[in-house]
Amino acid sequence: MPGQSRYVFPLITAAVAVPLGVFVAATASAGSAQPHFQPDMVVAVGDGNDFSSHFVVTKSNVGTKNSIDANTPAMRVLAPGVGSERGLQTKTILAARAISARFPQIREIGGCRPDSMRWHPEGLAIDVIVPGYQTPAGKELGDQIVAYALANTARWGLVHVIWQQTYMPVGGPAHRMADLGSPDANHYTHVHIATRGDGYPIGGELYLG
Repeated sequence: MPGQSRYVFPLITAAVAVPLGVFVAATASAGSAQPHFQPDMVVAVGDGNDFSSHFVVTKSNVGTKNSIDANTPAMRVLAPGVGSERGLQTKTILAARAISARFPQIREIGGCRPDSMRWHPEGLAIDVIVPGYQTPAGKELGDQIVAYALANTARWGLVHVIWQQTYMPVGGPAHRMADLGSPDANHYTHVHIATRGDGYPIGGELYLG
């Protein structure tokens, strides 16, 4: 097996999933009406680790952001992405939606399916299909997706990423994998992203990015 390699990628915007009830409670406590959540609605966060400080801004305030302090980070509700979410756990859904929103070039994301490993059958992994993977532009796109995933390690509960025959575990060094005989099996056609899952959706989750 070839020697280990180290990958260094730039930090890119994070994404997070939050139960709907958190935002309803926060909004009600401010004396406003219960909001109707839609994709692209702006959500302001006072502290990224304290969901009790979150509140929702309706679309009428998006342009001027009159009720959001200029220093308050803001995120948007993520719409369902290009792949099926059937059988996926919440952190995996978050990853799929965030990637769909961030990379419009992506037209296909594989999810839950039978496999000898646990990741796909248990809804813990997605395969982001990279168009033109064999071209320089395709490789660059795949590299950008890997960078985005690694930048969202904590938010997505990332476990590992595989791209172009290279296995990148969280908390360990990247290393070259054995040749499995085809571009698809060697993960040249897609970026494989695995999360810890955090359970299956029960309804009412908001996915923010």
